[in-house]
Amino acid sequence: MSPSPLFQWLSLACFFAYCAVFPGSTITVALNAVPAWGLWMGAAMLIVQGLAVIFWGLGMYGARGGLAVGLAAVLAWAVEHIGETTGWPFGRYQYTEMLQPQILGIVPVPITLAWLMAGFGSWQLARLALGGRGGRIGLATLTGVLIVVLDLQIETVATFINAYWTWIDTGPYYQVPPQNFVGWWIVGFLMALIMTFLLPPDAGVEPADASSTPKPSLWARTLPFVWHRVPALLYMLSSIFFTAANLARGYPLAGLVGVIFLAVAGWIGATQRRHQPRNG
Repeated sequence: MSPSPLFQWLSLACFFAYCAVFPGSTITVALNAVPAWGLWMGAAMLIVQGLAVIFWGLGMYGARGGLAVGLAAVLAWAVEHIGETTGWPFGRYQYTEMLQPQILGIVPVPITLAWLMAGFGSWQLARLALGGRGGRIGLATLTGVLIVVLDLQIETVATFINAYWTWIDTGPYYQVPPQNFVGWWIVGFLMALIMTFLLPPDAGVEPADASSTPKPSLWARTLPFVWHRVPALLYMLSSIFFTAANLARGYPLAGLVGVIFLAVAGWIGATQRRHQPRNG
């Protein structure tokens, strides 16, 4: 199966739908003003993120993208199921009833889909940062680091603010056991290996020419840029959301992680942009 424009538009539709509700959801969570009727929105946004990545994989890479997404989803579900039932590799924790539906009554579907955003987003950001350097192992290693950086921001929001899960084992970082972050790194590393071995290295980073005209419209330039970077942009938006929520709700260390990440990512992006050749 070759890449289909239908999946491209479905991915973009999901991405822009997420963007449409992003400001309101960020503000209401940060200000502790989520209405009772809006409690389902958290799960819905995780699902939309995951669908955007699924359609992106199919639209960008065709059958190989579908296989990569499928294997990553199975890995995510498996480690969550094993983790919730045995305590390995993350430590002992338990999901609440806040996220539905739950696969076999244990792992919420939104969590499995959220792993796709975290995994593919971390992998794509690592590719953009490395620019072809580091090889497969270097790429997988950095992907694991980035997925841990995201979890350092997630934990406080998911446990204390949204009550998606509770920890039985505890640790020094907002009551999260250290082995949780080791587990996240391992999963991120494995996901990156799946993606790196299945997906060609020359797609999904550099956008195709938006237009054959000398001065394409802003929309003609923006749409290909967004399309080629859907997972990375979802990761960045998630980090902005978690940073705002953590700082506003009294979790300064988690908020600082987000601030540092966003600053470093912005610096890398600006540096790379300055070194790009200018056309015309």
